[in-house]
Amino acid sequence: MTFWIASGDAAALILILTLFEIVGLIFLHRLGLTRLTLAGILPNILAGDFLLLAWLTSLHRAPWPISAAALLAALASHATDLARRWRQA
Repeated sequence: MTFWIASGDAAALILILTLFEIVGLIFLHRLGLTRLTLAGILPNILAGDFLLLAWLTSLHRAPWPISAAALLAALASHATDLARRWRQA
């Protein structure tokens, strides 16, 4: 199990599962079975996905600007989510 986490396979699996989550939310929203909107939940999901992507790029020794771009994208997603929640409060 340690190798599975250290190799990045766990992060890749989580990224795939979140893609299924996004597709499922779109499907449920179109059917009218949920009040969650994609615009409301997507920044939160993307923030985690970009952090996982930064983890994967650092594990596979990608050039540092790629990891930095993923971390900046995670920051932007978190800031977007925070701003949206702040306006709603």
